[in-house]
Amino acid sequence: MAEEVIADLRHKLGELRARLRQIRDERRKIIEELRGLREERRKLIEEAKAKRKQLRELIAKRNELREKLKELKEERREALERFREARDQAMKLKEQYQSIISEVGVPEKVLRRRIAILERRIETQPLSKDVEREIVMRIGHLEAQLQALIEAKSIRRKYIEAMAEAERWRFFVRDSSERMREIFSEISKLNETISSIIGELDELRSKIDEISSVINEKNEVVDEMKKEMDAIFQEIVETQGKIREIHRGAEEALREVEERILKRLAEEALEKYKAGEKLTLEELRALIEAGYLPGSPQSPQ
Repeated sequence: MAEEVIADLRHKLGELRARLRQIRDERRKIIEELRGLREERRKLIEEAKAKRKQLRELIAKRNELREKLKELKEERREALERFREARDQAMKLKEQYQSIISEVGVPEKVLRRRIAILERRIETQPLSKDVEREIVMRIGHLEAQLQALIEAKSIRRKYIEAMAEAERWRFFVRDSSERMREIFSEISKLNETISSIIGELDELRSKIDEISSVINEKNEVVDEMKKEMDAIFQEIVETQGKIREIHRGAEEALREVEERILKRLAEEALEKYKAGEKLTLEELRALIEAGYLPGSPQSPQ
């Protein structure tokens, strides 16, 4: 009966050990998979860090360009205002010039020639006071017109200067506009790159989250396997304890049987000894071990 129980326990022990090895091998395999997953996640995290760094740099560059664009807009606004002021001034001067020219209606050379003719007439011809007075008045009128033309020349120079000033500011406006278009284009390209990197980061984040989820699941499996291994190991220890207990019980039972046999043999040998019969060596040994012979360790005093 004990042998059957021990055999069953040993069979169970073998199954437990086989199951323990199986779980241990599977657990090692999963742990190796976890190493690979963690390495893959580490690489993705490093890639995401590099992308975020690149994104920060691009955003900083875009902010710089936006600030530069803001400055250019202000410069262009001021230049446009200066251009309009210079242009308006030039238009006013042009109107003044054209008004004087239109009012005089005679070229400067013609006026000077007419004045010279009238002056020579006064100098060379005998004239009555009335005629001379009339000529002097005509000369005065012509000189007034001549003075107006001289003033018109000054106005024209100012007009040319104002137009040059307006042209200078118009060039500055065009240059600012061109630089603004270039910056707009650069910002647009940066926006596309930034959007692309944000998309890549979202994709990386999704992959990292997915791998992290798998890692967490496998960690739970590994932990459960560890618990199962601990339980199996405990069951192995308990089964081994049961086997040892059965062995001890069997040994004690065997010892009790042997002691009963030895006692019965000693009692039978003692009867033969008392009857004066010849004893065998085994019977003598039984009497001595039982302490029935005088001088033996267990003989009664």
